[in-house]
Amino acid sequence: MKRIAQVLAAMVVIAVAGYFAWNYFGNSATATALGGSGTIETVQLAITPQVSGRIVAAPAEEGIAVKAGDVLYRLDATVVDLQVSQARAGVTAAQANYDQVRSSGSSKKSDKAAAKAQLDQAQAALKMAQAQAGYTSIVSPLDGVLTNLAARAGENAAPGNTLAIVSDPTSMTVTIYVPELQIGQVKVGQSGTLTTDSTGAKAYHAQVVFIGSQAEFTPASIETKDQRVKLVYQVKLRITDPDTALKPGMPADVVLR
Repeated sequence: MKRIAQVLAAMVVIAVAGYFAWNYFGNSATATALGGSGTIETVQLAITPQVSGRIVAAPAEEGIAVKAGDVLYRLDATVVDLQVSQARAGVTAAQANYDQVRSSGSSKKSDKAAAKAQLDQAQAALKMAQAQAGYTSIVSPLDGVLTNLAARAGENAAPGNTLAIVSDPTSMTVTIYVPELQIGQVKVGQSGTLTTDSTGAKAYHAQVVFIGSQAEFTPASIETKDQRVKLVYQVKLRITDPDTALKPGMPADVVLR
């Protein structure tokens, strides 16, 4: 019985020693590894209208793929179409007046200049009305995925209000924070390996595209094993081989080489 107790005690000592050794050497290796953790981001553009109007057509759902130039929203064009017709009639009237003044032998030079100015003004008003009519069709500015729908058909659109978000899944980045003592080892163009918990053992390639010029305190959103008061530098990397498994907002770990 005494022998068994001694064996159990020895096993406990070995286990405890192993635990502390792993924490010391494992954490030291992690702390000295060049890299960090961050969140995957992608290029996102807000779709906003340039004119006000009631939405008569809108995308049916989020997550659909769109191409640059695809019409995402249509606004009620009744008013702007009337404005175009009115402006076109104004041009017709101004042109007729100018032709009459120009062909009249009794017209003064100043009368001709005034008639020409009226015609120019009417033509400018027509171009403006036509431009406004063009704004009733709101298109995607890039190839991407519709990730958010903020407005639906039947609602009113107004300049500055976001209707939807289009994300570019082929342009993904991750931002990490490198301690001040290690930032000298990081260079623009440097390669790195990115992994996530969601993608299992698969690793992605990344490349440093930006290094912060000023040190800052570790952001509150970043969990590190070092003290939070230590200074770090922001480092942004572009993921060079993204796929559909990577999603915006996904946590990722980066090791720089």
